[in-house]
Amino acid sequence: IESNLLRNEKIMASTSTISSPDENSCPSWLAPDGIRLGKGWANCTPLDWTVPLDEQLTKDQSSSIDFIIASDVVFLASMMNSLLHTVDTIFNASSSNNPSFILSFQRRDAKDGEGSAAFTTVDGVIAAVEERGWSLGCLAWRPVTVRKETEGEVADELSEVFVFKIKP
Repeated sequence: IESNLLRNEKIMASTSTISSPDENSCPSWLAPDGIRLGKGWANCTPLDWTVPLDEQLTKDQSSSIDFIIASDVVFLASMMNSLLHTVDTIFNASSSNNPSFILSFQRRDAKDGEGSAAFTTVDGVIAAVEERGWSLGCLAWRPVTVRKETEGEVADELSEVFVFKIKP
């Protein structure tokens, strides 16, 4: 994500106009790594959802989040609750910003189907989000080919990738 932010910063710098000196200053909670995008600022940081959020972000940081972006992070069913707990903490801390959670999810339950005990399923993601009373929309879906190795044999299998937008 950081490389995309830096690329966008360069693009925006050539087209953006700044109307006041205060807009030039990166907010202290993003400094020193805040990246200028248009009239705003952006930054990214990895989070470990097995560690309390207040041990990873300052109060100013956690209360100023507009977007949470996660890609391919909940392939095991046991990971879902920890991830959603962290997201819930951010939603509560940044409620005045009305943050969005963008989740890219690759289906890994092809052999076991929706009844998979080990892998997070599409139905499992939807159910976990709805249990929390959040809304979920599918922004994108596409089939993908995944190379898999089973008992020394390599074969291509068809899978799917979904991009969900989740709101509190």
